[in-house]
Amino acid sequence: MVVRRTPTNAKIAVVAVGAMLVGSIFYVEGMDQTGAQMKRGQCIGGFKYGGSTVIVLYPPGEVHLDEDLVRNSIEQSCETLMHVGWRVGIKE
Repeated sequence: MVVRRTPTNAKIAVVAVGAMLVGSIFYVEGMDQTGAQMKRGQCIGGFKYGGSTVIVLYPPGEVHLDEDLVRNSIEQSCETLMHVGWRVGIKE
């Protein structure tokens, strides 16, 4: 888990989760350090072999998630395919 700060100085946590058949998880040099700066779409690391996911935890009220993500997760009980750099929400 890596702890970051948003532009509003709120802490967020980035959790890399290795799924079935993932041999290892790696971070780009320095990105696994508390306080490291990152920008939208920047590579922070990756997974070697297999599919996985990344979980980002925000403080309550810090981000308003996009409606399609909320609808898919709650009403449809399904995942939403995302790509690096795609928006997931907006700061409130």
